[in-house]
Amino acid sequence: MGAFTFGGGIVMLGFIEKELRSTGLIDTDEISGMMVLATAFPGPVAVNMAFLAGRRLAGIRGAVLAIIGTSLPPFLTILLLSKVLLRSMHEPWLASFFLGATCAVVVIIGQVVYGMTKISFGRGWKDVLTFALVVFLLMGLQLHPFIALGSGLFLRLLLGEGDIS
Repeated sequence: MGAFTFGGGIVMLGFIEKELRSTGLIDTDEISGMMVLATAFPGPVAVNMAFLAGRRLAGIRGAVLAIIGTSLPPFLTILLLSKVLLRSMHEPWLASFFLGATCAVVVIIGQVVYGMTKISFGRGWKDVLTFALVVFLLMGLQLHPFIALGSGLFLRLLLGEGDIS
């Protein structure tokens, strides 16, 4: 259940990204920047992304409404279904449902990661090098994400603007 709960925010992040792209009001680079900020700040990723998008599109009022619109429906759904779920958790059909939902979450997370990686790799060798450093620090050395991201930011600032592809 924990992986499904974690994945729920990423699923919402993918959904918010798709909706923002379809409006055409915010360009791809800005959406990517919002996604990076949303994952860097503490708290639910989907709520962070909704805040950033709502603020960008409609100011503080938009940010507040985006947060309410992102957090209220799941909260009410969990509140209404919790009693049924607690009574039926031992049922095989419910366990099968959550197993299937977990598989769907993995696919959606994969799509979001693939999209962000494709954007990172499409901008030149400096961004590819920065991406590789952060992945190495996170997965190879298993450093804290803030240290890895901070190191990536520091490297990218050292490399400077412009690209020599």
